[in-house]
Amino acid sequence: MASTEILSIYIKKLSHPLKEIRERSLQLLTAKLRLGWELDDELSGTRELLEALLAWFLTPQPSLQSEALELLLKTIKTKAGTYIVREFGIPTILSNLSKVKHKIAADASEVYEDVLETLRFINTVESDCNVAIPRLTIPDLTSSESDGGSSSGYYNLGPNFPSSKETSVSNDSDINRQKNTNAADSIKILLFPWVDLCQSDKKTLLLVEDALRLLKSTRRCCRFIRDVFLRDFPPEIFLNRPEIIKSLLTISDGNHGRRPEEALFVLLYITRALRARLLQLSSLDFVHEANKISDEHKDIDDGVHLELQEIAGESHPRTPLEEDGLATLRQMPAPVYALDTIHAVLSIMARSVVLVDAVDKTEILDMKELNTCLCLVDSLIGLLLDCINSSFWNTDHVSKVHRDISHKSCMVMRLLGDLLLKYRKSFFDDPDRTHHRLAWLRLVLCADKLLHWAQDSALPPTTLITAMQLAQLDPAIELFYPELSKNIEAVLQNTRTAVNQEYKSKYRELKKLFSSMDEAVQFVKNKKSHNTKTILTRIKQSLPALELFQNENFLYEIADILLKKTKDLDMNESDWSVARSLGLNLMAHNLEWVQTTFYKLLAEMVKSVLVGDDNFQSDNEKCLTLLYDVGILTEICCHGLSSKVKEVEESASDIMLYLLRGRLILSESCWWRLLASLLPVLPLLHVYAAHETQLGKAVCKSLERDIAECMGVSIAEVTFGLVRLLYVRCVAVQLDAAHTLCKWLDDDRFLPPKESLRADILLSALRRVKPQEFNVDYSSSPSKLVQTGGLVQILDVLKQDIILDEQGEFVARRTMQPTLEPSLRRSTLQQLAVMMRQQDLHNTFIQCDGVRVIVATLRMSLMVDDYLAFPECAISCVSVLNSICFVSRHELSKIPDLPSLLIRVILVFPANDMSVLMTSQILALVSWAGFALQELDSSRHRIPALPQCIAQRTTLPFSVHSYWNTSPNAEHSYVEWLLAEEEWRAAIRVRWWCAHSGNTKLLTAAPPAAPLALRPTPRDLAALRAACPLFSCTKALLALQNATTHRQVIDALHVLESYVYLVPLSNISKKEFSSLPWQHSKRFLNSPPASSRDTILLCSLLQFVIAYMDNVPHCDGTMSWIKSSFIGSDVNIISLLSRDELYPQQTIQETIEVTQLHIHIVKVLLRCVVIFERGDYGSQRLESLLKILLACLDRIGLKNFHMLGYLNELMRCIRYVLNSRYCKLSEDTLIECVRLVTRTLSGCASGGGCKGQACRLDAILSLLALLRMIHEEAIPVQRWSELFNSDAVSGVVKSASGARADLRAAALHVIAALAYYAQMQPHLLQAIQESSLSEFATQVFSNRREANAVRAAAAALLTAIASRASARSDVLEADVLEQLNDNHFVENCLEILIDFCNAKEYKPSFQPNVSVSLLERRSELEVRAQKGGDVHVSASHGLVGRPPPTASFVTSLADALHNISAFTNCPVQQWNERGLYRLLFRCSSWCCEELHDTYQVRAASCRALLAVTSHKCVRVSLASTKDCLHNLLKTLTAFHEDDVERDCLESRAQGLSLLASLLGERAAIDSVWQLLRDIPATDFFHLLLQCLESDEDELQDAALYCLTQLAQSMTLKKHVDKSKDETCSEFYDNLKSPFWDGVQSQRVGAGDNAGSPDCQPEYMAEEICKSLLNLYQKLSMENKKHQSGEDERWVRVCSCLAAVCAVSARSRRYSVHRRAGPALLASLQAARDHLAVHGKPADAIRNANNNPVLRTLYWVLTVIDCLMVECPAAKESFADENIAISLSRLWPWCMMTEQLRQTVVHLLYTFSNNCPKAWGALCSCVCGRTLLGELCALVAREAALPARPRPPPVLLMALHTLRRAAPHHHCRAIILKSDALVSMHRLCIRARVRGVGASGVAWARLCESVARHAEGAAALLAMKAGTAFPVALPAPTRALLLPAIAHAAHHHRQTFLQSPDLLELLCDTLLAGDTAEIVSAARAIWALAANNHKAKLALRSAGAAAAVHSTLQRLQRTSRDADTQRALQLLMYTNTVLQTP
Repeated sequence: MASTEILSIYIKKLSHPLKEIRERSLQLLTAKLRLGWELDDELSGTRELLEALLAWFLTPQPSLQSEALELLLKTIKTKAGTYIVREFGIPTILSNLSKVKHKIAADASEVYEDVLETLRFINTVESDCNVAIPRLTIPDLTSSESDGGSSSGYYNLGPNFPSSKETSVSNDSDINRQKNTNAADSIKILLFPWVDLCQSDKKTLLLVEDALRLLKSTRRCCRFIRDVFLRDFPPEIFLNRPEIIKSLLTISDGNHGRRPEEALFVLLYITRALRARLLQLSSLDFVHEANKISDEHKDIDDGVHLELQEIAGESHPRTPLEEDGLATLRQMPAPVYALDTIHAVLSIMARSVVLVDAVDKTEILDMKELNTCLCLVDSLIGLLLDCINSSFWNTDHVSKVHRDISHKSCMVMRLLGDLLLKYRKSFFDDPDRTHHRLAWLRLVLCADKLLHWAQDSALPPTTLITAMQLAQLDPAIELFYPELSKNIEAVLQNTRTAVNQEYKSKYRELKKLFSSMDEAVQFVKNKKSHNTKTILTRIKQSLPALELFQNENFLYEIADILLKKTKDLDMNESDWSVARSLGLNLMAHNLEWVQTTFYKLLAEMVKSVLVGDDNFQSDNEKCLTLLYDVGILTEICCHGLSSKVKEVEESASDIMLYLLRGRLILSESCWWRLLASLLPVLPLLHVYAAHETQLGKAVCKSLERDIAECMGVSIAEVTFGLVRLLYVRCVAVQLDAAHTLCKWLDDDRFLPPKESLRADILLSALRRVKPQEFNVDYSSSPSKLVQTGGLVQILDVLKQDIILDEQGEFVARRTMQPTLEPSLRRSTLQQLAVMMRQQDLHNTFIQCDGVRVIVATLRMSLMVDDYLAFPECAISCVSVLNSICFVSRHELSKIPDLPSLLIRVILVFPANDMSVLMTSQILALVSWAGFALQELDSSRHRIPALPQCIAQRTTLPFSVHSYWNTSPNAEHSYVEWLLAEEEWRAAIRVRWWCAHSGNTKLLTAAPPAAPLALRPTPRDLAALRAACPLFSCTKALLALQNATTHRQVIDALHVLESYVYLVPLSNISKKEFSSLPWQHSKRFLNSPPASSRDTILLCSLLQFVIAYMDNVPHCDGTMSWIKSSFIGSDVNIISLLSRDELYPQQTIQETIEVTQLHIHIVKVLLRCVVIFERGDYGSQRLESLLKILLACLDRIGLKNFHMLGYLNELMRCIRYVLNSRYCKLSEDTLIECVRLVTRTLSGCASGGGCKGQACRLDAILSLLALLRMIHEEAIPVQRWSELFNSDAVSGVVKSASGARADLRAAALHVIAALAYYAQMQPHLLQAIQESSLSEFATQVFSNRREANAVRAAAAALLTAIASRASARSDVLEADVLEQLNDNHFVENCLEILIDFCNAKEYKPSFQPNVSVSLLERRSELEVRAQKGGDVHVSASHGLVGRPPPTASFVTSLADALHNISAFTNCPVQQWNERGLYRLLFRCSSWCCEELHDTYQVRAASCRALLAVTSHKCVRVSLASTKDCLHNLLKTLTAFHEDDVERDCLESRAQGLSLLASLLGERAAIDSVWQLLRDIPATDFFHLLLQCLESDEDELQDAALYCLTQLAQSMTLKKHVDKSKDETCSEFYDNLKSPFWDGVQSQRVGAGDNAGSPDCQPEYMAEEICKSLLNLYQKLSMENKKHQSGEDERWVRVCSCLAAVCAVSARSRRYSVHRRAGPALLASLQAARDHLAVHGKPADAIRNANNNPVLRTLYWVLTVIDCLMVECPAAKESFADENIAISLSRLWPWCMMTEQLRQTVVHLLYTFSNNCPKAWGALCSCVCGRTLLGELCALVAREAALPARPRPPPVLLMALHTLRRAAPHHHCRAIILKSDALVSMHRLCIRARVRGVGASGVAWARLCESVARHAEGAAALLAMKAGTAFPVALPAPTRALLLPAIAHAAHHHRQTFLQSPDLLELLCDTLLAGDTAEIVSAARAIWALAANNHKAKLALRSAGAAAAVHSTLQRLQRTSRDADTQRALQLLMYTNTVLQTP
């Protein structure tokens, strides 16, 4: 039933009296209409529907009101509905609806109001008078109004339009809002943004529209649009105002009377411009919300309008009026434009391919126009896919626009499919139409894109699917365009079509066949692989091709491998499984000759093994492994022996015959393996027993007992075999089997008696049996009532007479009296026989051992003793077995004596036909139990089924089905199916050819020998050649070479151009493509045109070159011929640019054509510059090219209308040349270029509106490149400032406020470049409207609606302004800071950085500039405008959502902050408190997919932060931000070879510098070292190592700075108790080197063991130290700048080396190993030599602090000092290298400054620490001086100075150094001879009141060290200072000097005993000193009293004994700590000594 009839039924039921039926009908009708069903627009059905709907609300409580009203509204809007409501009377309907208003529910009120307004509108349109139009509410179908950015809606009232309710159009977003978000999301862009034009631009647009309508002006107007208009104007104006598009489509359709070439070109350029514009609108750099409207509202006379008026032929052209209010509703949606244009172009192509002249075979479209159409279709499809994504087909198309897009898309796809079929048919009808084949290929690419886009549509057009299926079958697609083939396969696989399921299956089999053909060819060609077992896989894959190939040699090779070579392969069981499956496949092959051949070969193999040479018997037996498989033998027995092919049957018979006779020949192992596989197949083999065949006889023979025993066959199996022979259809075999069985049944225990064992009785009984149905079906059961319990009881009763034997079998009880009564047994068995007819009891019966019980009962019943008592029991047992026989057939077959028991039953009851029948059925079924199955017959009853060979060759007592009628191993062949159609046959033919010959020789080599079905036809060859770009281009180039007319040349070029578009998609070798004879085109390029025809030819050639360069990949020399032809040394084509007249008497039209030629030449040159930017190109040649272009620019008249396109191309080419990396211009050329570019800018900027914008942009970008080169070359501003006159500067500034974002950004960058020069400031200030440049820049920067690129350029301008700040620029700083504050600079920065750090994936939302609902109701609004006056609908201009800041924007912002932060009064602290620098710190570790952007942001952020880290507040704030610090450290990783770009290196350098600047804070130190332990720190230190070894100075300096700070931070690490934390140093020392592979060798670990100097460091500390030493030696030995002047890099190296050595013991050891000492001493010697030139030190005292040589000396001494810290090897090395000599000679210079004094003394302090060699060096005499003597003199001088609050560090370190050297006797002698001790003694006396502090302590320790020796003690006691020593010293100093006094008492007893002062000092100390002083005094007294009686007496008399005793008693009363205990022991011992007489 049709849909119309169904809908009419629903409509009729709307008037049904039952409410339920009415509601159901309305719901169904509404649902059908939503699913796409449509009502017939006819009157009768519509009238009935309206009547029913209007009557719907007459009921008291109408239901489904919304659905009824929506259907009523939809019906009214149809043509028939409008007519009917007029017929009914609209006022009447309105009145009736008003009466039921109170019944309308709230949810249906909106639809109710829509119905009323629609009726009123219809009534208004039909009226004759202009009445007040009611308010019109239009539902909104877009989602854009919800955004706050466009609160006024998509259309607003006009400026002069009254805003009354009667004359306004409402777009209330709260009324009737119905959104389809899914559909909106699927459409990326529907309407391009609306472009507002000034009056001048509107006039230009109007003149172009008029010119297109004139036939004679079409060509010039099209060129103007293409070369000028599209470059200056945004392309979306063609869609905003689609009149030009419509005119172009009309011209293209041929309705204009001329060829459509130019119109098609314009459409192509418009489409490409729209796609580029879409990318620009999607770019984050250029997306902006600002609505830039041109300020030029007046018409400026620039000559363009006059020329256009002349072209249009209008003396009085139309003036552009104000656009009417509905102009925005007439714009064309982008998808609709694409679909309409595609449809128009495809229609043109369809007409062209159909309307072919039969005589000259010409078409409507020539080759050039066809190429243009194809390019246009491809570009339009790309635009369509850019506008709408594939999810469009998964959404509901609610709006009319969406439905139009869907409908037109289907029309386009249908038309495209038809066109593809037509082109394909055309080519195959006439293979000479290669251009149709070419067009088909290019359209297939378009169809693939289109179908992939629409693959989710409900039902793609069948024609397109068919066309794509044919394309998929085309072999050229897969051979030459593999990617396209994969895409087509994927899209067809995913397309939602049910009709192509058969095709999908067929194609799947075709792919399998293709793969098989490839493998077959490889098998045939690669003979070497036949000796490996992998060949089995290849054979398996190539077998399907055998049916197609049909080559006997191929089969022989396969059989040879399977049957013979497998024995030599090391094959496992899985390999043999593969081989056997291959054998089965060949045995059951569909082709008879394959079966026959393989069976013959198999029989020969078996025969050769069994009858062959005995010497190789064991080896040959391995071939039989293939037959050790049940499947193989089953196939032979079941199908080979019964085959209808005589040869197969004979071979199979021979095989089995040989195998049966193989017992006597084969070895034991071989036979038993064969027998194991043969036993399961014997039931099949026995059916072939016969007396007339050899195999039959052999089968009968094998069942003889002796032979079976020899073969190893069991007696039970032989018995079953004889039973099987009873059913064979050979009488003789039956008789022999019966005789044998009767003979074997001779047993006196069982019946029948011996005389009854007769074969004739047995055979006669069996022959009387008539086959009957076997009881296996459930339907045969008498009752469905299951009696499980009764069955179990019956079996328990029967088990009473039987027991289990030793084997677990049931046997009869051996008793005289049976346990069970005979009658009970008989009745029980009979009852059981009846129950067993129920199939449901069989499983229970089997589970209860019923089978064994019945068999045991049967066995017992047939015994002679029991038979007379129980004669009927045997029959009952047989009945039971017959019932359960099929279910338990496998269990019964395992009972050995069951056949004999059943035969005895037959012989006992031969006359009982039923008993014989049941017994015979049991015997037959059990004999073939392994092959018995169940099947359903025609009545759906289950019956047994046996293999066909058994069913045919035996006579069975029951009906049976047969299976295996054909071999199950036979694979279904699809070859015949595939060869049914020509397309499939062609694909198979070509693929076989390709597989055999290969892709490279496919079109050149002859087709291989093959069967007729595989031989390629001429049509196949023609199709392949026409689809191959390489072959076709070769052919076209040959035609180009042999061309004799212009037409032939142009045709050849057009063919080449079309094939060029296919090259990127093809898989042809680009090297071969580049080697084609492209040089044939040089003869046309080198010859200047002599006529207009030559000019046209040359233009065609250049168009081809442009297409070639745009499409052919730049690799393998594809562009070499273009380079030699256009920018080579002998190029003539460029010289044509200097000639405006190419031939005499040139007309104006010919001059225009020459200009077109120049445009094409410049286009080629532009592409050359772009392409060879990636190669190697000389800067001088590029400068020459630029001079030529400048000369051409100089000759162009800027006001010449016909030169505007040439000017645009020329400026664009100049722009690319200037921005090339090879552009290195001389100063004169650069100045000349600036002059011409500024002149061009001034000229093109004078036009009105959008005109000249493209030229302006190119000029400004060119100026930007020129200014960059001027800055790099440092050309004085005076040379070029005059060229920037007021017009040029005004043009730049004017462009900064233009309509295009890219133009504004470029202009601001130029202003920024000019702002660096003070001379340009007045010009810039004069051109801008603001009072200052800073105000101008900050206003642009603060405009949040502006594009990111423009704001970034404004930030760059701020950077330039701030860079001019200096100490004297307070006014500039104040102005900049004021403007920043006024324009909320910091707030904007915070917002930008927050958005940047939190940015997510941005998807631009291109909302329609006009509501979709308005577009759909345009006709209604037009009528409304006619009736009610002016209605103005304005377009919205905003985008939904502001894009996040870009990386370049943040980079420019960071640079601006860097320069502004250098201001003296910059509020850094205030900005820091607001979090500005913390946000910037987050940016320092930002990352994205674009590495260039990542590195730029990181570098700029770190650079800006580094500038403000000098402020403590910023440094503390950043150091406390641990997460950012962690991220920063993670970014500082080692770079790879690919990351050597400038941005990468700079980002890492700035990051290292920033990290180093933060390491001064303890918070940063703790965080950094903690992170280095947590993360793999090797990567960070590896980066430091790379930077140190880099040639980049910036990287080296950053690494040195960072490493220095890092090393110094190790010394700042403290524990909680303020002790030094060595964990960082240990961590650094133990860090492994990244270059160490973990293998110990002599070159590893050089820092630990001295070895070869050429060593491989094991640790990272050694690697870094090695690099630092290499860098130090490089700077010290090669440069030597530091020796005579300032060298900051050398100082950084020394500082870093000193810091690293100071904290790393491993680095110090490695430095000694690398012989750093000699290098440092050499630097020390060089410094000494330079100082010697200066004269005496006294001459340089005034400038000593600034002397560079002294600074060098300081750093050398510092490094040496750090190198000797706790490193004995370093000290000994320096001592051996005589460092003392250099220091002695440099000592006077070292005393010049305080810094040097401290450094040299600290060096000696370190040098003398526990190093005997150092002590010897200190006392070595040089020129009458020693270092120690000079140090003592320094001590004496420092001590002689007036007392200071704190002792000088030099004095302290000198005293410590003397103390360390005192153990050496020579050093001690020098010290004692000097005045050092005395001077310090005097200092202590002088500072008695204030105290000497640390210097006194140091002097006391020195005295203690000296007093340990006799001469030292004497010198100490001999010191005089006015009073006795040491009484004159202050008390603290005396206490410190007591240890020295104790040592002196040991050496000079007499002096002490004679000095009352000393004894008094000792006694007083004992009485009043602390514990340490008491110990020292006690030691002195003990030394005096020991072993000297006289001394004891003197001490007693002096009161020492009493003092000792008193002190002892006092200490005994105090606490007993360790020191006190020690003092007590000493005092007790001393007291004992003193008390002893």
